[in-house]
Amino acid sequence: MKKSIYIKMFSLMAYHTFFDNQKCNCLHFKPNKITENILLKFGFKIDSVSNGFELFGSTQTSLPDLLDYISKTTFQDYFEFEIKCSNPSFNLFTEMPIQWLGQITYSSQDSKNQSANGIISLNQTLETKTISPHFGSVKIYFDDLQKNLYSNTPIQYKINFEARATQWQYYFINRNAVPLNNPSITEKGAIQFEGPQQVTIQTGEEALLFTSSSANIPLSEKPKYKFDLINKSDTSELNQNSSKGKIIFKGLPVPDVSRIGILNTDEKSQVTSPIYIYL
Repeated sequence: MKKSIYIKMFSLMAYHTFFDNQKCNCLHFKPNKITENILLKFGFKIDSVSNGFELFGSTQTSLPDLLDYISKTTFQDYFEFEIKCSNPSFNLFTEMPIQWLGQITYSSQDSKNQSANGIISLNQTLETKTISPHFGSVKIYFDDLQKNLYSNTPIQYKINFEARATQWQYYFINRNAVPLNNPSITEKGAIQFEGPQQVTIQTGEEALLFTSSSANIPLSEKPKYKFDLINKSDTSELNQNSSKGKIIFKGLPVPDVSRIGILNTDEKSQVTSPIYIYL
């Protein structure tokens, strides 16, 4: 019996700037029922990787001819893969319309220009649906594969996501009457916090609010910024690591990505990340 030898036809990887290594490992790709039947019947093989998958075809036959035969006999001229998402906060920490409901679709016929390293980025389409059985889907058309299979060059597809950038809001609830003569939050580059503003939070307690104002800060899996609450007026007790004031709270927490808010203004809706700190 002749042993099958497989060659890679294409790969599809997902990337996201939210994650420290850029690899988006919370999206999982599964062939839909029609594609699954085709893969089994005609000897294709899928290998899953952390942020995507690779599809292999058997060299027992000419793969371009096989794809042509499949399209003529099944009237199916593409592979379709459903995308499942295992992170319930994905839509919150990803840059997309905040109140959008539906599914994301990709097609190899709708792709960006091939990059210098041969990787093709697939364009994203947001389809509005009140109820969607899965997160999204990808269609890889046989025509696009056949062009490269004649030269034995596997196609590398990728899909990209950007981390959502939000206005960070620090609410300080001073339950222990910590002396705050002239409180401020340390700056990082172009990021400056405005405040404090005296506000009343939902619990009825008074709080001091600092916001990053118009400086939207990208959310991230691991902290990329470190801010401190300082007292600017306490010059007699300067911390050796700070030339601007005494540190009251070192290393302020970063936002919980599962908690975001919407601040409606005259111009637009601002997505916010509220952070509550008790002193």
